[in-house]
Amino acid sequence: MIVSNQLEIKTVIDNTAATPFVIGEWGLSIWINTGDKQILFDTGAGNTGVLLHNLEVLNISVLDIDVIVLSHGHQDHTGGLRPLLRKMHQLDPNKEIEIICHPAAMEPQYVKNIGSFGCPYTKEELERYGARFRYITKPYYIDENIVVSGEVAMTNDFETTGMAFFREFNTTSGLGEKSVSKEDLAFDPLFKQFQQDTNVLDDMALYLKTDLGLMVILGCAHRGAINTINHGQAVTGIDQVFLIIGGTHTAGVTAERMNATVNSLKSIGVKKVGVSHCTGLVASCILSQKLGREVFFNNNAGAVIRFEKNQLKVNEF
Repeated sequence: MIVSNQLEIKTVIDNTAATPFVIGEWGLSIWINTGDKQILFDTGAGNTGVLLHNLEVLNISVLDIDVIVLSHGHQDHTGGLRPLLRKMHQLDPNKEIEIICHPAAMEPQYVKNIGSFGCPYTKEELERYGARFRYITKPYYIDENIVVSGEVAMTNDFETTGMAFFREFNTTSGLGEKSVSKEDLAFDPLFKQFQQDTNVLDDMALYLKTDLGLMVILGCAHRGAINTINHGQAVTGIDQVFLIIGGTHTAGVTAERMNATVNSLKSIGVKKVGVSHCTGLVASCILSQKLGREVFFNNNAGAVIRFEKNQLKVNEF
């Protein structure tokens, strides 16, 4: 088990900032130091200089990062890859770094009203800077206490991925057999055909097995925050969930789904819930009110989570 008092978690990128000097950016990146491994979970959207600036402000050395995990392929989670890898390569041309993701994460992806919103770089381009990709679909153990979820099982009846995501027709993870109209897309298809992606199979999470219980690091939880927690319990065999942090993708969901999410968090008995990114401000307010300040906190860019005497300490804003 990971010893909690040796564990440190810093949120490098989020839509909002918790402290002066870090820069807010629509996206997510979370650094986890277990004492044995340093993991960068997602890399933000890639706006000029943001990721590298925030890493420096938070006193994180890029050369000390052991592995990168991508929760999924959307640009607000993969956009920082090239500047990060280029910086690593400049500092140490021989450094190679493993990037763990679903095979569909590097495919072109599209979002309604926006258009192209997948990883803005090719695999080959990133490999020139030392990236070494490991594609997974099943749970993958970085070590005995750190697990990448693989594809998350959707087991409840209230969480869905929504209707805003598309892939190019006949790609491996767009499972529709019928192309969608330009009106459905709400962006110019530029002579391509698209299919609805209601699966978002590349959506993954990170699980930490600690002396306080299971800790769940979410990217966007497109396949459902509760589904992702339940999947982690099944994969690790740990029922006690101490912490979840990250994006819960509850922005704009129905009142029924929000109520079911709150009730599930209470039923599971999650001790701490720190939300980021795609949770949404309204949903964050509801979670704060329903879960209470002993459980809920905002997990913004610049937030530093440490543990002292089995208690979570965070400089939330």
